Amino acid sequence: MPAASSRPTFSAFGQTVTLDAGGDAWLRDDSLWRLREIYQPALGTAVLARAGHAVDIGAGFGVFAIPFALAWPDWTVTCFEPDETACALLSANVAEHGLTDRIAIVRAAVAPVPDVTARDLDSAMRAGGAAALAGLARPFGFFQDREKPGFLSSGADPDWRAAARAVDRPALPPQVLSALRPDLIKLVCPGHEHAVLTAFVGTPARVIVGECWTPPPTEAVLGPDAPEAEVHIPLAGSPMRLQRTAPPPGLRHGLDVVVAMYNARDYILDCVNGIIGTGAPQVRAVVVDDGSTDGCGDLVRQTFGDDPRVRVISKPNGGCASARNYGRMHSDASHIAFVDADDVPGPDLFPALLELSRYSGVGAVQAAFDMLHDDPGGPRFVPSYEAADFAHVPRRPFGSAAYFALPWDAVVVGQPTIWRRVYRRDFLDAKSVWFPEHIRAFDDQIFQMLSAYYSGTVYARDDVTYHYRQHPAQDIRQGDERMIYSLEMYRLVLKRAVAEGWPQFGPFAVSYFNTLEWVSAGIRDDLKPGLLQGAAELWVYMQKVFGRQALGFADRTTALDPAFGRHAAKVARRLDRFGDSYAWAYLDAPALHPDIVR
Repeated sequence: MPAASSRPTFSAFGQTVTLDAGGDAWLRDDSLWRLREIYQPALGTAVLARAGHAVDIGAGFGVFAIPFALAWPDWTVTCFEPDETACALLSANVAEHGLTDRIAIVRAAVAPVPDVTARDLDSAMRAGGAAALAGLARPFGFFQDREKPGFLSSGADPDWRAAARAVDRPALPPQVLSALRPDLIKLVCPGHEHAVLTAFVGTPARVIVGECWTPPPTEAVLGPDAPEAEVHIPLAGSPMRLQRTAPPPGLRHGLDVVVAMYNARDYILDCVNGIIGTGAPQVRAVVVDDGSTDGCGDLVRQTFGDDPRVRVISKPNGGCASARNYGRMHSDASHIAFVDADDVPGPDLFPALLELSRYSGVGAVQAAFDMLHDDPGGPRFVPSYEAADFAHVPRRPFGSAAYFALPWDAVVVGQPTIWRRVYRRDFLDAKSVWFPEHIRAFDDQIFQMLSAYYSGTVYARDDVTYHYRQHPAQDIRQGDERMIYSLEMYRLVLKRAVAEGWPQFGPFAVSYFNTLEWVSAGIRDDLKPGLLQGAAELWVYMQKVFGRQALGFADRTTALDPAFGRHAAKVARRLDRFGDSYAWAYLDAPALHPDIVR
């Protein structure tokens, strides 16, 4: 297509179409870009009925409506376009293609105008159908970009608004969708996406495509009261998108937060209230009572009664990993999270992460976290190391908030913090990421490493915070033989890396030394020699699998007790004549197992 053509010829939905685009080159190119990048890919995977009714909001000169009507001859289309010039071009193009009996045109935008009631809209539809709706339109103030005359917005962004000029255009309220009862909605209505999608609830629409400039709350389209529509709505200028396909059988679109609880009576109510405190109906708490003896399960049941957002299930004691897996298997949600019963999720944390997860589509998203200290004078919050470490990472706008992207290796080498994350359930299932139930402490570390690696990128918000409570009874403070479970976790990761052919293992080796430094500083003195011996042997196995040169940069032997280096050198000499091989990932040693050490 020549760049200067005012009558572009293009193919869409299997149809070749020539339309009059007028002299607005920007509107022409922008409309064709949306068709190519948004509408065609979305409808290429959607399942449409043979006949139906589509509503095209922001129809322009007909770049969507006309090829769609030609491709689906048993469908009708109602177009909304407020600009007088674009509306005239649309009418001429519809007539030229012989579609006046199937495409109705309403010269109006869709925006939250007052003084037009649902009763008015219904009466207009009964009296004259879509043609009568234009008579109800009211002037509404938009902002028009001086460089892009065809672009109208409510001007929610003050910086953009300052560079635009106000114009009045005729508009109808979003409730017009209820009157039209469309089966498909295509929308371009900058600044009014939330109002339009909220009005969508109650319509029979099965497909929604378009673009948004401010991310509307997903409850409007994905909530329990919304129809099970296929949704494809990218966020302008961003890799984010609001997207939904039908959930797997038996699952709902929502988030279950699994709380593994064992004798946590003093803390559990704060934890559950933190999960459901915002009242978001899509966020529920699944409390797994793992054989508690202090009555904490009954306390939760009595406190929250028949609140549908809180569910308590009981099982014999099997450890934190088994409780987390048990809660996940009893969940019916599309997204899942895992928290500790003694911690406190901050206000809005899980609703905010669910939004980020839905728009980004990545396997895992996370919030910030801090350390919660119960001082005599009240709670004290100490920011985590991430506040400084991630301050330089560029932020991208996400509505009134911001997010930033972390590569998987930055997450793998960090502190295990699975409790401030939300995961896509289908992602965890597809990658077979579970908590290993034979590990009775620190099972979150392998879960963090695997989920981060498979996700590739973890999206983060630091405007919401998880409060990680510090107290003497924490497992990490006991210093007993359970700390040796850390070695077993890295042995399991090494075996998976070999089985799946991972191209690199370096970040996991860095994580290994981070963990060794932490564990060797906290474990009991009588257990430290065995820990260092087992850790040194596993380190030699890692090098013989991936090569000493590949992992050499991660070697921090000198930062550990000298016994580690002596053990590693001794094992390396003993095994050197056997050469490198993937087989070393499958070797074992008594010092790697807490039960044998015990």
